[in-house]
Amino acid sequence: MSVQPPSTTPTPSKGNRTVVVVLLAIAVVLAVIAALLLQDVASRHHRGAAGSQTATSTTASTGTGHSATAVPEPTPAPPVADQQTLEIIHSETHRDPADAQAKGKVDAPVVMVVYSDFACPYCTQFAQNVEPELADLVDQGTLRIEWRDLAQISPTSPLAAQAGRAAAKQGKFWEFHDAVYAAANPQDHPEYTEDSLVAFAQKAGVADIAQFRTDMASEETATAVTEAKNHAHSIGITGTPFMIVGETFISGYKDADYMKAVINSQAAKAKTSKSSAAPTASH
Repeated sequence: MSVQPPSTTPTPSKGNRTVVVVLLAIAVVLAVIAALLLQDVASRHHRGAAGSQTATSTTASTGTGHSATAVPEPTPAPPVADQQTLEIIHSETHRDPADAQAKGKVDAPVVMVVYSDFACPYCTQFAQNVEPELADLVDQGTLRIEWRDLAQISPTSPLAAQAGRAAAKQGKFWEFHDAVYAAANPQDHPEYTEDSLVAFAQKAGVADIAQFRTDMASEETATAVTEAKNHAHSIGITGTPFMIVGETFISGYKDADYMKAVINSQAAKAKTSKSSAAPTASH
């Protein structure tokens, strides 16, 4: 209910004075809270880029507003204590040697499961700005990356995911992934056609384009993409990008420094857990 002001300005009543005092007190409290939140955000280096004015430090942000002097904390992602959530995290980490949409050592201490969409602008930014910065961790054997389709943003998102799976069948998923995201506008939701996806496959080095077309359009591939989306939704993952990293998770875009801090923290935790679990030699 809204109250319209009268045409003249009467002398404030005692009730009105009370309301004003209460509102002023609330404003002061909110200002203090806002200052504390801003200080916390700065100290934790949760800033992404300035691509979206509405992105916050706890959801998706873009990737151009870096601070050259900020140092991420060693454990920026919250630990997961809930047993049910941990069970989901463990079940989503496959470590399948035959997974053609994964890269990195199967026994790497940290697995990052990435739920992504080829039409998602924040996924594009993650692929363009963050993943290249994680390559050393993959090469060193610290990190394994496992891709999961969550194709839902645009009408052609499922087709792009199907194309990714078709490229994976010929051992070229990551080359296809890189070609698609390199061409995508990080501020847009690209649309795809079979012909445009074939062009990306050719750029990725997919050898048998006729087979690629067949696999991309097959009912089996389309069903697999739909089932992947439904599975993600069933465990509460409804947005992209979403990352499971070791035994924690990150919803939305985070910059490379933040991601490396999380990965290194999880690697240290895995090392500690492995040492604790090792049998003590008896004398």
